[in-house]
Amino acid sequence: MRIKLCLSLSLILMLSVACNTTPPDTTEPLSVSNTTALNVNHRVIYELNLYNFTKEGTLAAAQVRLKELRTLGIDIVWLMPIQPRSKQGKIGSLGSPYALQDYTKVNPDHGTLSDLINFVNEAHNLGIEVWLDWVPNHTGLDHVWVTEHPEYYQTKDGKIVHPNDYGDVYQLNYSNSAMQQAMIDAVKYWVKEASVDGFRFDYISSPAIPASFWKRAIPEIKNAAPDKRIWMLAEGDLIDRKDLYDVGFDYDYAWNFHDSAAKQVGATDKAKTLRSICQTLVSNSRYDNMDRMVYLTNHDDGNDGKNYFSDFGVNVPLMTVLEFTLYGMPLLYNGQEIGYRPVQDYFNRSVINWNSINRQLKNTIATLVALRHLQPALGGGIKSERGVVTFLDTGQPSLLCYTKTKGDNTVLVALNFATEPVTFTLSSIEQGRYSKWLDSETVHNDATLTHTTLSPATTFTLESKGYSVWVKE
Repeated sequence: MRIKLCLSLSLILMLSVACNTTPPDTTEPLSVSNTTALNVNHRVIYELNLYNFTKEGTLAAAQVRLKELRTLGIDIVWLMPIQPRSKQGKIGSLGSPYALQDYTKVNPDHGTLSDLINFVNEAHNLGIEVWLDWVPNHTGLDHVWVTEHPEYYQTKDGKIVHPNDYGDVYQLNYSNSAMQQAMIDAVKYWVKEASVDGFRFDYISSPAIPASFWKRAIPEIKNAAPDKRIWMLAEGDLIDRKDLYDVGFDYDYAWNFHDSAAKQVGATDKAKTLRSICQTLVSNSRYDNMDRMVYLTNHDDGNDGKNYFSDFGVNVPLMTVLEFTLYGMPLLYNGQEIGYRPVQDYFNRSVINWNSINRQLKNTIATLVALRHLQPALGGGIKSERGVVTFLDTGQPSLLCYTKTKGDNTVLVALNFATEPVTFTLSSIEQGRYSKWLDSETVHNDATLTHTTLSPATTFTLESKGYSVWVKE
């Protein structure tokens, strides 16, 4: 089918040249399921809260649904903390997932170590990596170390310190070398026992954790499985901890980008402001040798009684396109793939209603995952591996348009933040045949691929809050 299509298009082009006419537009179905990333720089990560992902809240129940995540194209599942939550001082009905009782146990609400091993094995069979959430700065009030190793904690006036006045956790003492080694050993335990592939490290910007710890810990953890690479994601924007740029993390959060976009743009039409924020993101030379994770929402949002719809409102679809096509590794959080709107906090159960589907967002995200996987220009990685972003001038203050190019692969993105349709031209684009992968006006239906000719004189029209993504053939 693919060979016949290419021959047909070639024949059309040859006949068109002979007749000195523009080839006609053609449209065909587009399959966006079960795509595979070109390489590790094209991956998509999914944050999974076991309590809300299924009605059972267990690893076994989540394992059954891993095939759905693979169909979507998820490459990495990041499990929120799987360890038992502290009961002493707990918040809400569950307590905090970041106040733990024991680093090397599985929360019985989620299952057993065998259940985790089965989950990881099934994920690996499907080509999905599993990363665990890790809490290095503090433990719960009833963590086993409190009684077994009180010297592992910071004290003041004979009492263990609560970091940031968080009443449900105790601050660990990183001046204690034995505690540092116990922490490293606990992380390595999950690599050796369950074959996990990476870790998201919570609150790495903590002033209590010195850079010297990470320089010690990261090489040892990465060498815990000599037959594979162990990945490290830092929760935080390293602009807040410049001493951590070179300690070995593979990713950090593009935190300031998210917050700036939410606060300065939100649901408005200030595309010019957003363009400036985007330029700051893609031009930061601090990240020439490190990748970043980009996101619209994650587990922290729900604790403030909000989520990505609170931040971006009617701009959620536009910002989703931006997240997947501009820079870094995109994150999807628990239900985001169906455009789930209800707020989820992590102190209480709020099981996702998987029948509550926003068809526009569901189809948009499925198409964006396929684009991310298959287009060389949309990969992340270090600077030398990324596509080059070029912002395009349109003369329209509500438009954000850009190309991303790597080698002979070019992706064109057009976003209209206005509440009315906008007509425009893109005088700097290269003339040629393009495939339109994504169109806000048709995405509610099944995905299609439209082949057409674009030039600097082409007139584009985007609907209110409309978007389109094109790939140069």
